[in-house]
Amino acid sequence: MTARIRPLNPQNQTIMNTIAKWTGFLSLTLLCGLAGTGCSSLGKPASASFASVNIRGKTPAEIRDATVAVFFENGYQVFPAQQGLIFEKEGTKGNTIAHAGLIASHYGAVTIIRVRVSLVAIGQDAWRLQCQAAMVSGAGDAFFEEEHPIPDYRSGPYQDLLDAAAKKLQQP
Repeated sequence: MTARIRPLNPQNQTIMNTIAKWTGFLSLTLLCGLAGTGCSSLGKPASASFASVNIRGKTPAEIRDATVAVFFENGYQVFPAQQGLIFEKEGTKGNTIAHAGLIASHYGAVTIIRVRVSLVAIGQDAWRLQCQAAMVSGAGDAFFEEEHPIPDYRSGPYQDLLDAAAKKLQQP
């Protein structure tokens, strides 16, 4: 008895062609999406690649006051630092589960969102207000505190805060 090889059914061939087309389309879309994620930070220094805004015609004290006001309005506490300011607020329960674990979360662990803000002179009477953010598990514990930097592609909410500070400075 010999095995007979049957040609593909025309309907199966159509399904295979459709799958191949969609796979190619999705691969191309994913590739374009990944290639475009870093384009917005081109031309910026590495320190400003997370979130930053350029401000002209204001003093460092005015910029600091507007920034503190915006972060405070959004639930952050301010802590002075040697270089700039540090803002912190409690993360969500999901943040705590992701960074400290389910059991630690159950027993009261809290993850903190920490934003380090600095002001850099970029010219005469021109400043760049920039920040970096991290999720901090074990905050305040000298031995167990661990910072997990937030990736650049998740900088949108922090860019919005800096934009709001710049907008506040333009109000009379």
